[in-house]
Amino acid sequence: MRLWLSTSPDDFASEFDDIEQMFSRGLSRLILQKRGRGGSPYATESDYERWLLSLPMDCRDRIWVRGTPDLAERLDARGCVAEAGSLLGDVPESWKRVNTVAFCRSLDQLEQLPEWVSGALVGPVFQPQSVYEPVKFHGIEPVLGKLNALAGSKIPQVIAFGGVDHETLDEIKKLPVQGVSVLGGIWNYVDPVNAFIKLSRAIQF
Repeated sequence: MRLWLSTSPDDFASEFDDIEQMFSRGLSRLILQKRGRGGSPYATESDYERWLLSLPMDCRDRIWVRGTPDLAERLDARGCVAEAGSLLGDVPESWKRVNTVAFCRSLDQLEQLPEWVSGALVGPVFQPQSVYEPVKFHGIEPVLGKLNALAGSKIPQVIAFGGVDHETLDEIKKLPVQGVSVLGGIWNYVDPVNAFIKLSRAIQF
């Protein structure tokens, strides 16, 4: 399985140093998702551009930005993570040339995705550590059942998210997925770089 890491939703002093260290330690897939100003759920394009300028240019080839495919193309990022619903039906032809991961808010959306979509974030499998109140999550068995039912179907690579950390990793490994996406399982630790190294190693075994 591959490890996908989402950025911390809030900026902090050593953020870029930590991310550069993780890149040097083997991180190959970073999802850029930041809160916007004034309570907006997502940062603006100019905010993302300023954020990206704080990292070496060659890092962009390992960054997927939360937004639309054309946003990722303008920012010269590797790809985007977009709402699954926005990718269904007629879309601009230009979107189809962008490496796009669909954020699926239901398990049923997984089998509705068009063939040009390269991946699907599926979850939350467990209660996410990145939120402070309980949220609805699927649990292992429903996700496992859905993926087994779709075995052999033309679906993109599946990336599980939600509550992924050392304590839940053995359960997550029961799923036939190609990757896991982590947020709180890294950034909730005092030393996120060390947390990344340990979790990355555990995923390989």
